[in-house]
Amino acid sequence: MKWNWGTGIAITLVLFIGLMSFMVFKSTQQRFDLVSENYYEEELNYQEVIDQKRNSSKLKGKAKIIRTPEHFVLELPADFHGKDKSFKALMYCEKDARLDFEWEEKSLASNNSKIPFTKFKDGRWIAKVKLNCEGIDYYFEPEIIL
Repeated sequence: MKWNWGTGIAITLVLFIGLMSFMVFKSTQQRFDLVSENYYEEELNYQEVIDQKRNSSKLKGKAKIIRTPEHFVLELPADFHGKDKSFKALMYCEKDARLDFEWEEKSLASNNSKIPFTKFKDGRWIAKVKLNCEGIDYYFEPEIIL
């Protein structure tokens, strides 16, 4: 076989077409989940979240998620210490919507709440926490990266 410009261009085109075909195949295998199935309804109610975030910004601290050997601990700001509170958290996994779960506690006296490791897989998680304390609603979004 004789190597010339035509042969080099033909080999380059064949390799390019093969690479592009492989990339198209891989992209069709990728799952793309929406953030929420009913995102339109949530968008209409987003003003409530904005108000809750404004209430949260007035606090001295922020909610954090701390990893311990046995579980994760949601630690609330010190402003809530000794007050009766309840919260609902949506544990949102960016990678796979099937892994999302809700976690709720009513009448919580301490500023800590424990989540077991069994529910978590590798990836980035966002805890969308809606907290009610003494009739005022607050919203936090602490992150976990595993």
